Amino acid sequence: MIICSCNVIRAADIRAAAGRGCRDAEAAYAAMGCEFECGGCRELAEEIVEQALTNPDTVDQQAA
Repeated sequence: MIICSCNVIRAADIRAAAGRGCRDAEAAYAAMGCEFECGGCRELAEEIVEQALTNPDTVDQQAA
């Protein structure tokens, strides 16, 4: 599912970045070489990172 239309970032991309050690959405975006544009995705991206950090076993399963 596309979370960020501005940068075309999928939920799986954000989970994978969290799995590689990013602790917030801003760090996840930076790891992908971008940053928030309009900001409409920020809250959902933060939730995805938090979920991935809380349940690391789901990162590999959902990133596929």
